[in-house]
Amino acid sequence: MPTMLQFMAGRKDYRRRIALRVLILFSALGALSAQSPVGAQMEVVQLGGEGGLSWESGGGEVPALVILDAATVDQSNAPGGVIDFAPFEREYWIFPQQADTTDNILIGVNSKERGGSVITPIPSFRFLEADFPQMFDDDGNTALVLKSSGTGGTGAFGLLIEFDLGAIFGVNRFKFFPRNADPAFPAPDFQSQDDFLKGYEIFVNDGQPESRREGSLIWETVAFEGQNQEAVVDVRIPTRFVRFLRLKSLTAADFEIAEFQVFSEGFVPQAVYISNVFDFGDQALLGRLRWVAEQVGDPTRSRVQVRSRSGDDPQPVEFTRIGKQSSGRVEQRGDTVFDIPIDAPWKRAEDVEDSELENLVANVLDNEEMDGREALLTFGQLPFEQRAQITLGQADYNKLASNQKSVIREDLANWSPWSPPYSPEGIVASDQLQVQGAGTLIVSPSPRRYFQVMIEFFNADVDAATGIGGMAWDVFQPVFADSLIGEILPRTAILGQATRFTYGVLVKSKPQNAGFDRFEISTPLRTEAIGQVEIRRPDGTAETADFSGLSLADLPVEQNGFSVVAVRDDALVMAFPRIEEDGVLLTLEFENTVLRLGTRFAGRALNADNEVLGQVVLAGNAADLSREGMDDPDRRAVGTLDPENLFVNVPITDELLVNVAAVPSVFTPNGDGVNERAAITYDITNIAHPTRVRLGIYDLSGRLIRNLYEGLDISGRFPRFWDGRDDEDNAVPPGHYIFSVALDAGTGEEKRVGVVGVAY
Repeated sequence: MPTMLQFMAGRKDYRRRIALRVLILFSALGALSAQSPVGAQMEVVQLGGEGGLSWESGGGEVPALVILDAATVDQSNAPGGVIDFAPFEREYWIFPQQADTTDNILIGVNSKERGGSVITPIPSFRFLEADFPQMFDDDGNTALVLKSSGTGGTGAFGLLIEFDLGAIFGVNRFKFFPRNADPAFPAPDFQSQDDFLKGYEIFVNDGQPESRREGSLIWETVAFEGQNQEAVVDVRIPTRFVRFLRLKSLTAADFEIAEFQVFSEGFVPQAVYISNVFDFGDQALLGRLRWVAEQVGDPTRSRVQVRSRSGDDPQPVEFTRIGKQSSGRVEQRGDTVFDIPIDAPWKRAEDVEDSELENLVANVLDNEEMDGREALLTFGQLPFEQRAQITLGQADYNKLASNQKSVIREDLANWSPWSPPYSPEGIVASDQLQVQGAGTLIVSPSPRRYFQVMIEFFNADVDAATGIGGMAWDVFQPVFADSLIGEILPRTAILGQATRFTYGVLVKSKPQNAGFDRFEISTPLRTEAIGQVEIRRPDGTAETADFSGLSLADLPVEQNGFSVVAVRDDALVMAFPRIEEDGVLLTLEFENTVLRLGTRFAGRALNADNEVLGQVVLAGNAADLSREGMDDPDRRAVGTLDPENLFVNVPITDELLVNVAAVPSVFTPNGDGVNERAAITYDITNIAHPTRVRLGIYDLSGRLIRNLYEGLDISGRFPRFWDGRDDEDNAVPPGHYIFSVALDAGTGEEKRVGVVGVAY
């Protein structure tokens, strides 16, 4: 893995070339207000599409590494080699590869790019594996030759040859023959045309998880011939998806195979594109992601999944070696129990250039008397610059002896995992790629310095495919703050009841950071009231505003330079004087209602002059938020991260429907424009998956007069409005009516009823 110094040295050249090719840079005067620091800018990074970095180049400067197995990586943007970088002669698009029906897809199958293999599972035939490539080298003069010796030899019966195609293809034909048997492959120096395979069976497997049993492939026979008389075997089958195939010899007679050919048609059913790693030179905020897509064939038979991840170091792959200490786990081999050593992600001491860090590795991290888990914790707590210098990279890993190497895995310490697939909201027209704020919000954490995207292609039909014509995302630098640490109190609430919360945000900042002047808190329901808001500076001075008792119906509501600018069903947004200093504490009091166990009150900093991007708060101990009647339970140092500190829990209860009511309890639908409707409201609690809800209006005899609502809901607050009319759109007579809300829970139906009055 390159060192931090190497990457910093290449930063200026990287950013210059990116700017020349694809970045639309918005100056502080043009895109941001005069309040922003000099140099603050929004950038749009584009991969693919007209004017973007080419797909084939990978985009970013740090090559993508793909983990092939626990001990092998490959540098590739198209694992399996089945991405078409010039589909239908369209220069700026990528599609899953479409087969040329005349190409033998076995050629290059065992290359590093394809990642396939050709082996035999029969130990007595393993000596033949060195000759297997001669069956698919497109040379009719070379061959796999299996002939018995005069003293008995090995014979041919029972030989199995297994091909891993490296990817799934729509296979429809197999062909194989000895030398000088096929006119397309003349070999007059080898009169072997009669040495063909006299009996064979061909099996296939599509490589899907359901096509395995206890880890082993489930083979399906597609061709069987016990008494073959054809020198050139040409087997055609209905097109089917194939990843693995097996050839079995059913004869004891000697034979040879000059060429084994496999042909396919249509689009491959699965393909993956992985970009290079983009290095922004410093921490950056990630905004929205968007891409251009197009489908061919039946649109219901193909799709793509777009994912992303972000990191703090250049490479999301972690190389490890066998450590000096025990991991605390054991393995039993026979009657002997062995300690399993840790997987150490740091270099050997002799490979570290800095003398102080060499001493650290030799005497601390590789100290056999230290507990293995403590050694890993010590490594993880090192300053980033030191950790980067001693992290085991690919070059140092390759120098290790095989008995020193441990697993290669995804680096989840310095990188986020691949995000869930983005929704189709990210699909835009090609002229929207450079439009800031278009597309869908990037969910990979930021600020981060490094970023990578992955596109997965899926086709259920050989004639259908989805292609990508370009992808772009927003980047903002400098970031608002070095980090924002937030917490909420109390962290328990009564289900369905309004609770007064205090939200605290500790600002860790550097002089080059942009600062922020707005803050958004995600809420489970619409905020009912806002109390005191305070900005406390490191010198002890404070700026405050108190919105207690003020209506939130007409916004903005302003006081002392603070303002409530938005109150939505899922969030509230406050504005205040810009926060730029290190050590500032922002606190905000508000009332809200929790309807689910483990509700997270996420927060993010914003700027009024650029609301496309926000900086997400990290959960931790922001400050002592104790107030009268409520203690802050945190005992660790201020600034310590704790993912639980933004979650609010409620006591476990069987109630799934609460706060069911009619507002107002009596209404007058007489056409005068006043009090014309009643809202039948209900709160659903602790329901994470859409669940069927029915709301009906009944007369006092129990007869259904209005089926007001039937649909799928999850946890939340829902108002359903009744206008005083029945299902035939007739005004109902004045009087009292019963409303019933029923929820189909997994444990049975839960129902709540109430009364609403109609008067004229």
